[in-house]
Amino acid sequence: MSASLNVFQRLFQTWEAVHPYNAAQVVRWRGQLSPARAAEGWEDALDAMGLGRVRIEKRKVLHESLNGELKRYPIRVLPEEADFQEFLSGELNRRFEDAGEPPFRAFIKPAGDSTWMGIVYRHWVADSVSIRLVLREWCERSYGLADESNGALHLAAPAYWELFGSRTGKVHVEHTLLDLWRAHQRFRSVLKVQSWGQEDYPVRVMLRDAPHGLIDAVRSYAKKEEITVGDVLLAALVDAAASFIPVQHRPTRRDLAVGNVVDLRPYASRDLSDTFGLYLGFTYLILRPADLKDWGRLLRTVHRQGLTLRPKVAQASTIWSGAAMAVQKVMQPGRVYHFYRKELPIAAGLSNVNLANTWAAQRHPEQVLDYLRISPTGPMIPAVLSTTTLGNHLQLGFTYRQALLAEPQAGMMMQRFVDRLSDASRFAR
Repeated sequence: MSASLNVFQRLFQTWEAVHPYNAAQVVRWRGQLSPARAAEGWEDALDAMGLGRVRIEKRKVLHESLNGELKRYPIRVLPEEADFQEFLSGELNRRFEDAGEPPFRAFIKPAGDSTWMGIVYRHWVADSVSIRLVLREWCERSYGLADESNGALHLAAPAYWELFGSRTGKVHVEHTLLDLWRAHQRFRSVLKVQSWGQEDYPVRVMLRDAPHGLIDAVRSYAKKEEITVGDVLLAALVDAAASFIPVQHRPTRRDLAVGNVVDLRPYASRDLSDTFGLYLGFTYLILRPADLKDWGRLLRTVHRQGLTLRPKVAQASTIWSGAAMAVQKVMQPGRVYHFYRKELPIAAGLSNVNLANTWAAQRHPEQVLDYLRISPTGPMIPAVLSTTTLGNHLQLGFTYRQALLAEPQAGMMMQRFVDRLSDASRFAR
């Protein structure tokens, strides 16, 4: 099974050359699961989906079946008392150095009458949607619930530009390029995050459960204000980042920028719901000091900028990633982090997913009890918050550069985010 490497995959590979660019997804499934059954289900799932190791030939990625070699790379079995945050922090910093190893590391962890089942993966290989497909297949096969109509995946045939280019939207290339130039100029007024050179690379993971019912209150608040839930989450992240992310203070740099990871599949010219790969883009928001002093003004600014950026996110992301690749070709790998800190100084990022229309929601709460996502930081975003909604439950996964934030400060930043959501949602009652 093979497909062309898209521009975002090539970009992420350049980031991975400097420091591991791994992500993780974890589901808690009702019922105990033996390591032997989990290992059998994992092997069956990869075989059914045509996945195994990956090999690069020029600009193509080839997925090769392991043909019985998976036993060389057994699933990890964690003890029930294992520190999840410590384990995931280690895995996000651990390279995939063996060329024969699949780009997916599976693990399980008992949790009383349930079992955590997770995958740590090389992010350039797959996005969140793709890994959800793999997790579904593994979980259902391990618990004897597999639907044989699932299984084999599709790889995108058209090139990236054909999927997300100007012909699929209302934005012309020349307009998008002009917007990128304006953004470049606009970022000259944005605060730079403090840097510690190579000590910036290692990350840590922090996990939190939002208070029960909080996401329902946020939905009601967003509806009342005629904005999106994503707007509220982004505004709360801006508030938290402004309070805790250490920045360099310069007279000409007073604004704050945050990023927002976007699933590009809904913007494609064809249905990609069962297509394996990586289809991500991003938008950014730039806030002035006056925006940060008043919650209502902050929320309106976030909403207004989102309305402007969302219609052209696919085209802008495609062109931006191509430009970044062109610049990095003439740059030493060790300069990549410095480049983004200077040219695209983003304080924090949000990766928000609502699982309402996915298999996880269909099996919740009978089988699926919880779902976690953990995103990498990479050179562009030094702290990223992954928010995942399943039913009326909001899970938070925070990844941050440990040179930037100590654990107490990271915890306070997460609490500030939750407190801001709680304060705002009270107005909907």
